[in-house]
Amino acid sequence: MQGTIRPHAIIILPNTSGMELLLTYEDEGIYIDIYGHFTKETVLQWGEMPASVAYLQSNQVMGWGEKAIELRSVETGNLEGVFMHKKAQKLKFLCERNDK
Repeated sequence: MQGTIRPHAIIILPNTSGMELLLTYEDEGIYIDIYGHFTKETVLQWGEMPASVAYLQSNQVMGWGEKAIELRSVETGNLEGVFMHKKAQKLKFLCERNDK
């Protein structure tokens, strides 16, 4: 990849003793270990470019895009839910609160 990369989040994968990470940037995410080696061939691919990304305690990652909020599995990157919305907002922070 050339040019500027827009990072979103670095997520420590559960059950890896802090040794494996999910790096989310632009409209995708990659799985690496703390040494920078790929741990999975899978690439998490968002349906649209998220403005914000957050890790949820349910082992999901949430991406807020211009038209939808996507929920994806942290382990596999598979789409688990989509919530459409009409009003695009730029969020400074996206986080989980009280399991919501």
